[in-house]
Amino acid sequence: MLEEPTVVYSEPENESTTHIVHALMQFLLAARYRKNVVLTAFVVAGLLGGLYYFTATPYYQASVSVLVMGSGSDGTSISGPVERGRQRNSMPTFESLFSKTKVLAGAIPLLRPEDCIDFGDATPEAWPAILEANLSTQVLRGTNIIEVSYRSRDPKVAVNVVNAVVESYRQFLDETHRGTAGQVGRLFNKEKTETKTLLEWKERELEAVMSQYQIFGLATQPDGENLHPKLQSVLFYHKAWLEANSERLNLEASLRTIKDAIRNGQSLQQQAIALTNTAGMELLMTKLGINKYNGYFLAEIERSLLEARSELKTMTDVYGPAHPDVIDKTNNIRETEQYLLGFQQNANRRVDEIQRTELGPMLTHLVEQKLQEVWQREIALRRKYEQANAEAMQLNSQLSRVESIKHEVEWLRKEHDALLDKIADIELLQDGQEVRTAVVQEPVEATDPVSPNLRHVILMVLVGGLALGLASVYVLDILDDRFRSVEEIQNQVNVPVLAMVRQLDAPEAGGLDVLPMHVDPGSVQCEAFRTLRTALELADKEARQIVISSAEPGDGKTTVLANLAISYAQFGGKTLLIDADLRRPGMTALAAMRGREGLSSIIRGDGKVVEMAAGCVQPCGIEGLDVLPSGPRPGNPAELLAHPRFSELLAWAETHYDQVLIDSPPTLATSDAAVIGRLVDGVVMVVQPSKNRRRMVVRAKESLVSLKIPLLGIVVNRIGTDDDRGYYGYGYSYTEEYSAEADPQETAAEDQAETPQEVLTGRLADEDVDPPATIVPKRVA
Repeated sequence: MLEEPTVVYSEPENESTTHIVHALMQFLLAARYRKNVVLTAFVVAGLLGGLYYFTATPYYQASVSVLVMGSGSDGTSISGPVERGRQRNSMPTFESLFSKTKVLAGAIPLLRPEDCIDFGDATPEAWPAILEANLSTQVLRGTNIIEVSYRSRDPKVAVNVVNAVVESYRQFLDETHRGTAGQVGRLFNKEKTETKTLLEWKERELEAVMSQYQIFGLATQPDGENLHPKLQSVLFYHKAWLEANSERLNLEASLRTIKDAIRNGQSLQQQAIALTNTAGMELLMTKLGINKYNGYFLAEIERSLLEARSELKTMTDVYGPAHPDVIDKTNNIRETEQYLLGFQQNANRRVDEIQRTELGPMLTHLVEQKLQEVWQREIALRRKYEQANAEAMQLNSQLSRVESIKHEVEWLRKEHDALLDKIADIELLQDGQEVRTAVVQEPVEATDPVSPNLRHVILMVLVGGLALGLASVYVLDILDDRFRSVEEIQNQVNVPVLAMVRQLDAPEAGGLDVLPMHVDPGSVQCEAFRTLRTALELADKEARQIVISSAEPGDGKTTVLANLAISYAQFGGKTLLIDADLRRPGMTALAAMRGREGLSSIIRGDGKVVEMAAGCVQPCGIEGLDVLPSGPRPGNPAELLAHPRFSELLAWAETHYDQVLIDSPPTLATSDAAVIGRLVDGVVMVVQPSKNRRRMVVRAKESLVSLKIPLLGIVVNRIGTDDDRGYYGYGYSYTEEYSAEADPQETAAEDQAETPQEVLTGRLADEDVDPPATIVPKRVA
């Protein structure tokens, strides 16, 4: 039973700087590869630019700079009123007025008949539109200067037209501002009167409310110093109530602890010390037999004892333990220690006696008395707090109303002040012009046309040619369906590249003994086949029976297969080559075994598969390598390969050979490769990047995956060196450089031991045979 192949799909990597640089380099290589397209685009752009430059009508431009000044206090401000804290800039408005129809129509009567050459045969109604099309304006950044320009076929006409437009603009501003000043002033005065009346009414309402609620300038902020006295009372009583409640809870817990200790016969010393503030420090200490004088006395004795011990240690070191003074000091220390021990025991007996008779009832009485006092204080504080809180809630609504009225009054005052400022501006406008203009730079006649401009045309030609060339390269690159690099093959097909075989020359003679792996196994070119063999041996799944196929005919799969088989044989493995391409048996022709019995004879025969296979398998002259030719061409190759006898043949080959390599027809051309692939360990696909299309290779891979045929990897065939690889990103320089590092003395010794012979491999002479991978000839033994 065949195992289902495990197809591993690599997750696409996140876009990174490396990928962007790689894509850019690929595009630059494409531009270099198609440099003729870029040069052609530059030529076309240059021809179009030259045609435009020599045939276009020349236009001349005249410009004038106009300073726009306001009637503010500084004499230059033309900013509008303050809106929401920002000052509106009116310069865009004054700039746009130059292109308005009324201003342009006012400039036409100021022109002479000879200044109308730009109007042509247009009607007078269309003249303002023509002026607008040739007129341009620009506000100089950070200034109140507007630059006005006009283009015309005559430089004198350009000067006259721009002067007429500026004069019409100045007349329009003068008439507009003087005519509307009086009307605007009346509207502002009416609005000011209404605002003042409403402001006075709100001020009277505010005074009445504050007097009613007895609020006289007190702040309503939530800080303790500026709060209303009623609010301060709420905070005070609430804090005092919480403190009393906390004290009551502590006393209740202490009372429960004392009663539990009395009931259980436990010591009450710790409770007594904890309640010293409640029961009285002096009273408790006296009842316990402890006072401050006893403490001082005991501390003095302990200090003397420590000094005596220190003196004893010094005397012992000086006089020895048998000295009379040392013995007396030791006796004194022992008597002092016994006294302290007896004093402590007497104190403990007194404490135990007091605890059994007097301490428990005394502590219980004191705590209960204090608890009653705290409970009464807590009830009184809670009543005060609730009363103050009710008064504060009523005060809060009153203060909210006062604040609302204050806010309205403040807003009305600001609105009244703004109206006063506007009325003052209108009064100034009635005495003088609000906006004044002055020409700061007169127009001059141009000597050179602005259109067409030679520098601009050259720049447009360069930019346009480059853009057209790169766009053409990009389109051609997208339409080019060939693989450009090994990375692209792996990303597109999601299959590992096992090896890259370089371009080889075509042989002049047939036979496996002229292949590079047999003639010159130590050459640089043969490293690809050893790499392929190593990759297959180190694969996760054991691959002893392998099919070599390709997406299309002519990709060199037969020669790759033959060299791989020789590599296995040289490695010491007994290898069998099976030519299963029953349509175009390239391996049979390469091995010079045409006309012999082979695979088709075994499958169609009636004898035992084992006996017929042993008779049809032929040695090829290379140690460890046998060949099973295709045999006579059948009329139904696919049905023949699906016959059970073919499976028996593969089972026999697996028991007699270490490695079985099978040549099959192209995957897309026939279904033979799929039929064979279901019976073996895996398929290796040979891809020729300069010939195969991406969609064909991907389709071939998907056809195998859909049939659950394991695709072990891809062999990239016919790769050139770095010098001749062109746009496509393949190269074979690493192995050449590595080989070039060999010891010259060893290389000379090998050349002397070998006999020169031209290595001839590659495309087979028979036209029915797939062109093999080829290699540059080298002198060999």
